[in-house]
Amino acid sequence: MTKLFSAKGGSTNNEHMKPSVVIILNRLVIGGQAIDTIPLAYYLQKDFDIVILYGEKETDEVEASFLLKQYPGLQVIKIKQLKRTINPLTDLLAFFSILKQIKQLKADVVHTHGSKSGLLGRLAAWFLNVPVVVHTFHGHLFHSYFNSFGNKAIQWVERRLASISTNIIALSEEQQKELTQTFLIVSRNKVSIIPLGVDEQILQSDAVANRENFRSKYKISKDTIIVGSIGRIVPIKNQLLFLETAKSLLDKRYTNIFFFIVGDGECKKEMIGYLHANRISFSDVGQPLANANIIFTSWIEDMVTVYNGLDIIMLTSLNEGTPLSIIEAQFCGKPVIASNVGGVKDTFEPKVSGVLVDGHETKDYVAALEYLILNPVIREKMGQAAINFANNKFAKTQEVAAIKKLYLHQLAKK
Repeated sequence: MTKLFSAKGGSTNNEHMKPSVVIILNRLVIGGQAIDTIPLAYYLQKDFDIVILYGEKETDEVEASFLLKQYPGLQVIKIKQLKRTINPLTDLLAFFSILKQIKQLKADVVHTHGSKSGLLGRLAAWFLNVPVVVHTFHGHLFHSYFNSFGNKAIQWVERRLASISTNIIALSEEQQKELTQTFLIVSRNKVSIIPLGVDEQILQSDAVANRENFRSKYKISKDTIIVGSIGRIVPIKNQLLFLETAKSLLDKRYTNIFFFIVGDGECKKEMIGYLHANRISFSDVGQPLANANIIFTSWIEDMVTVYNGLDIIMLTSLNEGTPLSIIEAQFCGKPVIASNVGGVKDTFEPKVSGVLVDGHETKDYVAALEYLILNPVIREKMGQAAINFANNKFAKTQEVAAIKKLYLHQLAKK
């Protein structure tokens, strides 16, 4: 009989009980963190009692309630005081709300995702002496977000949090190196590398119909190439470089190419200002414009249709952990062009399923994009290689099995 554990670390012989796991997310919004974690929690329910705590979304974000319909039966609790912005009062209230939930649920495992939930959740778990405390770094704030003082402060805090964590999950080899060698956040023996998992059955079903539906909606012919940028429109994502690349291609009289910006955020006004300044026509949400080759869609829930409708995915970020958009695009057979930052190079095969670009010079992204546009056979081969790579490395079943093994191993040690 398997030993099961209470929140205080004692064992029980009741074989009908499952270990209690509290998962804490920054926010339940469209984005990699929720899209990865909700299916993960759903499949882990077979072996664990799962409760998900999540924070309040920002005004420019869309709550990913559709995930709870795709994966029904999950118990979720919103912590309204848990917000992205830093506010000592609301952060303190969020801490006590999280503390209360963990205590009531008698958690055996607390698993945090994201910076704010990682801070408050791990502190609450440590305060309550929860047996197993796990944190996943989907990305990090160690550089490109703040000034040098802010970067050092974040690193100092994360080192202290790592010391009270049972285990740290890195999503890639490169991320593990950053955590253990570059920024010295945690010792290697505390880190497990578990890649993101994607539920490929959802992404790969009805591909032809989804592609036709997407293109029909935006009145784009089947032989036109669509390049997409997907994610929050914020400084770290550097989407202005995406527009600069688009401008260069349009200036070269490529008429059979469209550029889609899927997402929203604080830098959208800056991007629109750039388009106005350069007299480039564009279409915004609800404002279709004839002869516009650049289209802002805002957030879209049905990303399966989007991925199948696009031809090439571009990522121009200054810093990344493991971008889910690149992984999901590959499941749909799309080659990628991406900046060589963080764990990006571990998410696809450079020169096989996409193009990895060093630095952030516009000319380099233009060259990579022209290469794929002018070589349809290579683009097709990269798309097929992308499917094979994604299926082999990022299957959801592999992630679920690895997380289950980690939880049970750490509980057994306690």
